[in-house]
Amino acid sequence: MVNFSVRSAHEGAVHRLTPVGELDIATTPILEREFDAALPLDELTILVIDLTELSFMDSTGINLLMRMNERCPDRLRMINGSPAVERILDITGVRPGLPVIKKDSDPLAPLL
Repeated sequence: MVNFSVRSAHEGAVHRLTPVGELDIATTPILEREFDAALPLDELTILVIDLTELSFMDSTGINLLMRMNERCPDRLRMINGSPAVERILDITGVRPGLPVIKKDSDPLAPLL
C-alpha cells in the first residue's frame, strides 16, 4: 500500500496541490493526474505545488516537476520543501530552473 496523497485546494486565483509522503516512481502518476486535472483551469490561475509535506523525492519526482514547469512556466510556483527535498533539488542542480518560492511568499507575485 502506497502512503501518498495529494491535497487539492482552490482559493481565488491560486490552485494548490500539496503532495504528502514520498514522491517516487510509484507515486508520481498520482501527482501528475492531479496536475493534469488542475491545468485546464482559468489561464490566470496560478498553480502551486507545495513541496513542504514531502518526506522524500527521487529522480522521477524531479523529472515530473521539470515537465510540469515546461507545460505552464508562467503559471507555476513550487514552494520549498523539507530539507531532504531541498537537498535533492540542489544536488541535481535543477532548483535554478524551477519556479521555487519560499513558503511565506505570495504565489501571485512575479518571480524574480
